[in-house]
Amino acid sequence: MNLKKYSKTYFDCITERFSCRSFTAEKISTEEIQILLEAARLAPTACNLQPQRIYVIENPNLLERLNEATRFTFGAKTIFAFCYDTNESWHRRADNKDHGEIDTTISATQMMLAATAMGLGTCYVCSFKKDMVRDILDIPANYEISCLLPIGYPKDVLPHNTRKELEDIVVYK
Repeated sequence: MNLKKYSKTYFDCITERFSCRSFTAEKISTEEIQILLEAARLAPTACNLQPQRIYVIENPNLLERLNEATRFTFGAKTIFAFCYDTNESWHRRADNKDHGEIDTTISATQMMLAATAMGLGTCYVCSFKKDMVRDILDIPANYEISCLLPIGYPKDVLPHNTRKELEDIVVYK
């Protein structure tokens, strides 16, 4: 994997990333998929348990069926489905909170930022018919589906969404 050819800084990536809702017909390469998966694999997880499971969907039939489970596939030729194994995820002792959702979200975020560095577009999709996605992808019952991540070459590069000012979101004590 030649990661050196992607020279954007972290701050370039976080300011340039946007929710891409229109992709070209060009498929991303196997090498690009491997780089994206590596970025997701390197994400920190609670107690380093690494419960995330990532499905790579490129089969046109499955993509078409996923489009029935959510209208937010945007014509992407590759979709990653992020899940976590509830038997492996860390649960906080005090209240048994399952951190698998957090772990997969961090993993997906790292993938989105890597995609931005590579000139690819992404959209974090959490609105889908979970049972339908589980059936389409034959996802085991002990895997919780966290999000879908359509990825590809953006048709249009849009400016980043406006953000609240720091004083609107930060509380100093």
